[in-house]
Amino acid sequence: MLEHRQHPRIRSFLKGEIVHSGGAIRIECTVRDLSTKGARLQVPRSVPLPDPFDLQVPQRHLLERCSIIWRHADEVGVTFMQDNAASNEPVPLASIQDRAVQARMQGLEAEILQLKRQLAAMRSILERMDVERG
Repeated sequence: MLEHRQHPRIRSFLKGEIVHSGGAIRIECTVRDLSTKGARLQVPRSVPLPDPFDLQVPQRHLLERCSIIWRHADEVGVTFMQDNAASNEPVPLASIQDRAVQARMQGLEAEILQLKRQLAAMRSILERMDVERG
């Protein structure tokens, strides 16, 4: 079979994570092929994927913004978008972890705010019930 790719790919079996919604949603995947410009991922076909998303591969200290090129069965072909791909420097793992923690904190803060609103609404209902009884 004739190879048409401009950038050689390396077969791999690496654990990866598809990250989106500011880090609130993480989907495990397997990186089957990897090149400097893209990857072939194995993801259950029942899992819907946003486009674009971030691909995190801790073993390679890699965090790349990806766009879906093709999807067939449980495989997805992605290209790395220009933001990170321009500098072939891997993103440090500490930076990836910091971003994940920050995204998680933002999600939890939003959840706390929602719970506070629900609590205030419940208190208001209870106060009205007390007034109606009293």
